Amino acid sequence: MLLYSVSAIVGILLGLAVAQATVTSTGSSIGTHSIFPIWQSSLIGLACAVVVVVACALLDEEFIPVTRQWLRAARKRRSGGGRKRQVS
Repeated sequence: MLLYSVSAIVGILLGLAVAQATVTSTGSSIGTHSIFPIWQSSLIGLACAVVVVVACALLDEEFIPVTRQWLRAARKRRSGGGRKRQVS
């Protein structure tokens, strides 16, 4: 539960920070304008929240054995260890 709360807070804060980013323009439309529309700020906040959830889940004690098993299987697949070897 704490994991989801932290990720939600991080996502909301980063989304708000991105929404506050402005650029000053000169020329025909003088003033400050948002760099990102609201929907893009929301997506950036959501992406950050997902990254926090995934990172915390991978580092959580409960998931570490599963993560290690998954990494071993990925390395084995990548190195070709799952194929049958020819006996000479």
